[in-house]
Amino acid sequence: MEQEKKQEIAKEKNFTKGLFEFLKEYSVIGLAIGVIVAQISKDLIDSIVKGIFTPLIDLIVPGEKFSNLTFQLGGAWFNIGSIISSFLTFIIVMVILYIVVKKILKRGDLIKK
Repeated sequence: MEQEKKQEIAKEKNFTKGLFEFLKEYSVIGLAIGVIVAQISKDLIDSIVKGIFTPLIDLIVPGEKFSNLTFQLGGAWFNIGSIISSFLTFIIVMVILYIVVKKILKRGDLIKK
C-alpha cells in the first residue's frame, strides 16, 4: 500500500514536471497572455470605432445613423453600416499590429535567433 502511494506521487510529479516543461518549451503561457491582451485591445478598438469614427461618419451621411445604414436588394436587407464598422475595426487593428510588430522586429534583442 505504501509503495503504491509513493508510485502515485512519483507519477504526479512526473506529470507536473512534464506539463511545466511543455508550457515553457512551447510558450503556451505567453500565447495565452497574448490572446487575452488581443481580446482586450479589440474591445478597446471597437469602442473607439463606435464612439469616434461612427459618429463622425453619421455627420457625413445624412439621414439615419450610420450603423443603421441598410439597403434592400430583392427581398433581402443588407446592413452595410455594420459591415463598414467592422471593416474600420479590422483596419485599425491591422495598423496597430503592423506598428507593434515592426517595433519588435527593429529591436533584435527581443527575438531569439
